[in-house]
Amino acid sequence: MAKRLAWLLLAACLIFTACTTTSSQKKETAQKGFTEAKEQPKKGQAKDKKAKEQEKEQEQQSADTGIKFTKIHIPLKEIKKENGQITSTSVYTYGQDKLTPERIEIYNIHNELIELVVNEKIEVHTERKSYLDKDNNIIRYYVITRNEAGKIEEQLLFNGSNKLIAIEEYDYDDSGRTSEWRVYNGNEKLLSYNVYTYKNGRNTRVDSFSSNGILSEYFINEFDKNGNLICESAYDKDDNLLAQHRSIFRNGLIYREEFQGEDKKLQWYINYTYSEQYLKVLKTTYSGDGRELEQLEQSCLLFDR
Repeated sequence: MAKRLAWLLLAACLIFTACTTTSSQKKETAQKGFTEAKEQPKKGQAKDKKAKEQEKEQEQQSADTGIKFTKIHIPLKEIKKENGQITSTSVYTYGQDKLTPERIEIYNIHNELIELVVNEKIEVHTERKSYLDKDNNIIRYYVITRNEAGKIEEQLLFNGSNKLIAIEEYDYDDSGRTSEWRVYNGNEKLLSYNVYTYKNGRNTRVDSFSSNGILSEYFINEFDKNGNLICESAYDKDDNLLAQHRSIFRNGLIYREEFQGEDKKLQWYINYTYSEQYLKVLKTTYSGDGRELEQLEQSCLLFDR
């Protein structure tokens, strides 16, 4: 159970992965819409050769040109592919809040609507995020309450029958940083909670406790000199490594993500390539042996941070 929880927490950021980009591309490949893809490790290659190639690639990717990218990528459209075939297309619509979509429409390969996500304001500091099926029936929805700074204080999850399923609560310190997170079931019984530790303004450790206050696992975060989170490691209460998530940045932008198991063996990884003007992002997921699993192409808008 601890191992599954560790993977879920480490991989959570992938669900809502923001578009990020690099800053330099070759002219001839930029004309094709995307930068030249790196050669992926071939199935059956010797492990030592594969490791050296990946290490060399990481060094090249992490090279800093001194140009800092300062924009935020906001997705307008996403095309998901598996085995080279389109499986779904998502279209984003925004209102006054340019950072949060009002609607996300998801279509299948026949351009038929299969899912709809709707964000709507209920009160000044309360919003509702609903997931609907193709027939406009609510599958589940969240009621989210934010504080004056716009950060989530409480998030309630309901099913399509309006039954409360789970409650999440967030506490913040005087600097506005998350200090504690708690999750309850639909009967408001505490299931677990996390406590956050900071050093030099950065969240360096997260301790996860059971409802009775016993440490179940913890997470250690490492940052580069620019404040980018480059490594998240999950450990059980006995200090045994459960999982590790590494990120490689170039000029402040994520370029590659790697997910490793308890033996530090590569389980899967994600590569990012970008169009010349940073308006398109190609996110490709591979298995540990280099087999392509999924490809996500995003068309984006750029906003200042």
